[in-house]
Amino acid sequence: MNTTERELQPGFRRSRMTSIKGLRTRSVVTFNPTTISPGEELYINIPKLKPDSCLVPGSLTLLFDFKNSNTKSRFNNNLAKLIAKRLQVKVADETAYDCSGESLYEIYKDLWLTQGDRNKMTEQGLGSENLRKLISGDDSGVKVGDAGKIADGLLHSVYGSKLRKPIDKIIADHGLYVPFYMNNNPMYIFTLPGSDEIMTAQGGEAKGNYKLDNLELEYETIENDALAGEVSRMYSTGRSLSYKHVTLMRTSNWDKDLTIVNENINIPRKSMSAIVLLFTNRVRTDSEEYTYPNIDKVNLTIEGVPNAVFSQGLPKSRFFEEAK
Repeated sequence: MNTTERELQPGFRRSRMTSIKGLRTRSVVTFNPTTISPGEELYINIPKLKPDSCLVPGSLTLLFDFKNSNTKSRFNNNLAKLIAKRLQVKVADETAYDCSGESLYEIYKDLWLTQGDRNKMTEQGLGSENLRKLISGDDSGVKVGDAGKIADGLLHSVYGSKLRKPIDKIIADHGLYVPFYMNNNPMYIFTLPGSDEIMTAQGGEAKGNYKLDNLELEYETIENDALAGEVSRMYSTGRSLSYKHVTLMRTSNWDKDLTIVNENINIPRKSMSAIVLLFTNRVRTDSEEYTYPNIDKVNLTIEGVPNAVFSQGLPKSRFFEEAK
């Protein structure tokens, strides 16, 4: 509907330094217990750190080995997003974010990335079917043949079953973070999906089960007293967090032969940036399988005002601009 990312401040200029200097440290913390299974919840707390240490945005990552109990199945594409069926972010026991359709939305978003960016996400379980077979231990995966399969074999020899999931919701979008001065750091709670939701088996075979093993939390810090002091002073007067709150409102079944569909959306919010409709087949064969039902036009009525956003309705020639 409206584009919130545009910088509309009068006189705005993007002309400030973005580089910082300090002692760089990359730390890895082992979880206890070190294994989690489908349907369980994984709680991730941000480490407290030292007074002069700043957490580098985007460096907080969950590391794990994907263990598959079946040699006849593999995980679907973009595993790092798939394993977060539901994501909750809590601060001081208050829920700041809660989305039960987190994987559905995040995988859709990643489809808009350039191919170059997607190629950099191998460690997140985004790759060719053959590579995912090798990582999953599927016995139909091969390391020889054409150039792609040889490349798959080389990647698998480097990473094995080790994958990573960035923990970046909210906290990665607000610059440096100094956990030492916070009374209550954000807590991330991931609910893992069942194996039937993220696995594909060879023809006629059972999907089996999976688990995430050797769980570790990795993060990068920069030690700089001046930076830590500057960030901590912001906390004394209060610091706002801005982020997109995503809610899976409902799931509806539509007949393919329908010509007109009316949907009523009633959410008690003062504002919304978008209403996203994602279409899939009832039985999905892959995590990135979204369908286009050949919609011709969308009319949107807000509080009784017809076509409140698009005066003539939204024609199909504008769908791409809005969808991305």
